[in-house]
Amino acid sequence: MNRKTAAGVTLLIALPFLSVFPALLLILLGVSGPIDSICIRNASDAEGLLRACRNAGLILCALAAAGIFITVLATIFSVRKLWSREEGRNYVGHALKLGGIIFLLELLLYGTLLVKGPVFSVIADAQADLRQIKSGELETELLWMYPGSAPACLPGPYGAGQPAPLTKYYAADGSLQSWDPYLFPNGLDFAPNPKHVYMASKPKEWNEENVPRYQVSYTSRLRFVVEAVMADS
Repeated sequence: MNRKTAAGVTLLIALPFLSVFPALLLILLGVSGPIDSICIRNASDAEGLLRACRNAGLILCALAAAGIFITVLATIFSVRKLWSREEGRNYVGHALKLGGIIFLLELLLYGTLLVKGPVFSVIADAQADLRQIKSGELETELLWMYPGSAPACLPGPYGAGQPAPLTKYYAADGSLQSWDPYLFPNGLDFAPNPKHVYMASKPKEWNEENVPRYQVSYTSRLRFVVEAVMADS
């Protein structure tokens, strides 16, 4: 086998491994800011942002499947090309083994991303919350708002550079057992007056007399707020 032929055979054997790189690029595209921006577009309310959240997750699943499909196609192509060459037939097993290993590693990597990312659960939660909004059966509670807030991206395994169409506030009901996060769409223009937030330095009785609470309607799974109005004066 001359040097040129050997190089060609080596390239064909390595093709399943080389397919990892375009597959990873697809995943990086899926967790990048542009995908979220495309899904969000002009959405500003809870329903639109939940739909964007679901769609971004579905796109990421499709890109993960496409990455695995690329590896399968690369392995099939490698095996067929090696088999068609007399000097390459002895290396068909090597290409199959490498392709199988890459396939299993991608299943493990992408499966971990989609299951623990989380992606599958966010898709299911967003879909359930959308049905809840359409049915009008929202959770409604009187809540004290905790001081401070933070910009929030859509739920999911997304990296830096994501749009932040939500604002995260922490709130608690009258029992004060826990301060839970709520996602307020920026389209609500919700911004409580600093005088209308819970004063942790004061006793609960003082807050009951001096700090108004908000009636907040939100979805059960992801706690996207649909409406928030001051309930007390």
